This record gives sequence, C-alpha cells and structure tokens, in this order.
Amino acid sequence: MELTIEWIEDVMTLAADEEGQVLDLRDVRFVDPYGLLLLDLLIRDRAECGAPLQVAWPVHAPVVGWMRAMGRYDRIDRTAQLARRLPRVSTALQPIASIADEAAITRLVDGFDARLAERYPLDESPRRTLVRIMIELFQNIPQHSNATGDAVDPHGIAAMQDYRDGLVLAIADKGVGFRASLSLRGDGPIETDSAAIDAAVLRGLSRFTDPGRGEELMRIVRMVRSWDGTIAVRSGGALFHHDPAQGGDLYDVAPFPGVQIALCIPRRVFGIEEVDAKGERRFNGPDE
Repeated sequence: MELTIEWIEDVMTLAADEEGQVLDLRDVRFVDPYGLLLLDLLIRDRAECGAPLQVAWPVHAPVVGWMRAMGRYDRIDRTAQLARRLPRVSTALQPIASIADEAAITRLVDGFDARLAERYPLDESPRRTLVRIMIELFQNIPQHSNATGDAVDPHGIAAMQDYRDGLVLAIADKGVGFRASLSLRGDGPIETDSAAIDAAVLRGLSRFTDPGRGEELMRIVRMVRSWDGTIAVRSGGALFHHDPAQGGDLYDVAPFPGVQIALCIPRRVFGIEEVDAKGERRFNGPDE
C-alpha cells in the first residue's frame, strides 16, 4: 500500500465507507507529502467531529522514520515506543509547516526555498518560478479557505520532498473548499464540486470578480503540464488529476472539506540530474 498522489484516494474512500473501523496502514511501504497531509487532515477532522479515526500505523522502518522526520509520527500514540527505537532520520526535505496567515507567507516560502537550495544548485529561472508558485498556492489558504467564515479552523499546511525523478510539493487545508468560496461571486451558486474545480482550475475563476483575479491556479496547472509534471487538485468530492502518461481529467472522490493540491515536478526542470538509485536502499522509497 502507498499513501501517495496516485493511491491516497483508496484510503480516503476506506475511511469514509468504514466509519468506526480501524484504518489499517501497517503494510504501507511508501508515503509522499500529499498523502501525509491528507492523512493528517483526515485524522484532525474526524477528531474535531467527535468520531476519532482509529489507525493501525505503518511499521516499515523507512516509512516510520520519514513520517517522524516530517513532523507527523511523534504524535502517534500506540506506536510511540516503536518510533523512539528507530534511528533518527534527518533526510526530510521540508517537514510539515503551518500556513497560519498571509503575513507569514514570505518567510515560509523563503524557508522552503532555502531548504531546497541547501540540497541542490538550482537553475535560477525555474527556482524563481517555483517560488512564485509557492507564494500563490500558500496565499490561497488565508485568502480563500475560510471565505464564508464557516470554517472553525481551516488548518493550512504544506510540505515538500525530493525523489529520484521529481520534487513533490503539497499544500492542503480543511476549509470551505472551492464550491463555497466561488459561490460568493454573486452570479449564482455552483452546484457541484466538479463544476467548482472546473471553474477554478480550468477556467481561472475566483471568488473575486476583478479582472485577472483567479487565473494564477490555471496558469500553474498549465506550467506543470508544460514541464511534463503531475498535478492533483482536490476539493470536496471532486479531484482534478493530470499526469504525463494519462493526461488530465475530473473524478468523483470521497467527500472531504477544503482544498488539497500536489505538484510533482521533474528534477530536470531545475537542472538536477535524475538519480540512478539501482542497488541502493532508498529512504521511504517504493519497493522495486
């Protein structure tokens, strides 16, 4: 089992269909930032709703070590002793970071950029583009996640990890979502989550009607496509997913509040050579 851009929906469906049952993740062998953030928000949301999710946590040592380094595993109760017995892992590229307000976004983006620059000599132009993408996506949380005022705690978070073929950046919240936010435009309610994602991601609409507002996310999607990257945009009960092999499409998924976004950008975009890991024991990597 993997908790990744491609497979996390299986977990979300299982959690929705089997409320009250134990979510068994003991056999998980690989987790990426998007899967980790969705799992984090799922656990938090269920606890706030008064129906805590019972989880049997991963036991595969590299996965446990990575989750711990990303800032999630230390909050696991029943397997805390196991986590302490494992060697300390420090190879997380960017642990889970909170996006609390707009004032802190520049500092947060600078931190993400600095951690990446420490590891790689990045080409300047794509590096600046990534910074602009992060600013835009991070700003969406304080600007839109509680647009209606109905979300008690949107809890915006972000994380990043590098892999041998690409860089995964994930941003997530459990706010009001695209449909509620876009319905504030004043030109009528949006009936479905799929229609809301289509409006925001593929047509560039925003809850603000000013010319030029809302097109940034549409441009990010086009940019990632031009890089032959992967992008996932989830809100409510709908998901837009694009990858180079399958193209892009909208899907119905298990309902969950807020907006969750993942980008997987090939390393070559930043002038980083792909890593030949044949024969290596990969850290939190999928089994070959």
